[in-house]
Amino acid sequence: MTRPGGPPRERGPEGGAAAMSASRGGILIGVAVVVGILIFLVIGRGDPGTVPATGGTTPVVTTPAGTTGGTGGTGGTGGTTGTTTKGAKTTATTEAKKSTKAARANDQVVVQVLNGSGVQGAATQRSNDLKAKGYQVLPAGNAPSTRAGTAVQCATGYEKEAEVLVATLNELGVPSTVQPLASPLPAGFDASANCYVLLGK
Repeated sequence: MTRPGGPPRERGPEGGAAAMSASRGGILIGVAVVVGILIFLVIGRGDPGTVPATGGTTPVVTTPAGTTGGTGGTGGTGGTTGTTTKGAKTTATTEAKKSTKAARANDQVVVQVLNGSGVQGAATQRSNDLKAKGYQVLPAGNAPSTRAGTAVQCATGYEKEAEVLVATLNELGVPSTVQPLASPLPAGFDASANCYVLLGK
């Protein structure tokens, strides 16, 4: 016997498919939320100074303040910190050039020999010896007073020439030392000379 209203309706395949799609959508949303939470936790535990690499790109590393980062094809070099010493290096270089500058040739140095030894004709003899070594020699004179040792005194800028002159006198058998030149020049000193040899006993 058939009930009123006709035979019972059966659930079509469309209704079951719609239910399954809704169920799958809910599962996918849940999985996406869990994955998002995991990614957030991983990023939160990572190095705060490094941006994680994605898609094969090179990580970008932040540089601490006060440091200038270096560059390089393989990893680069460290930064530079502190103050520069350009001024100090320039001064040191200038002084080094001065110290390595060669002395003038003997024929460019004017020498006057002054006799303080008390020995007659000693200054003339040493003047001739220095002239034979190539020096420009002025007429010999007398030192202001007798002295115990021989000294070489040169004008400013002739420090190297003073050392060479001492070495030359040593070769001649006259030990001597470098001494500062008096200012103003004492009596008997010819102002046109660059260096003076004061013979002593």
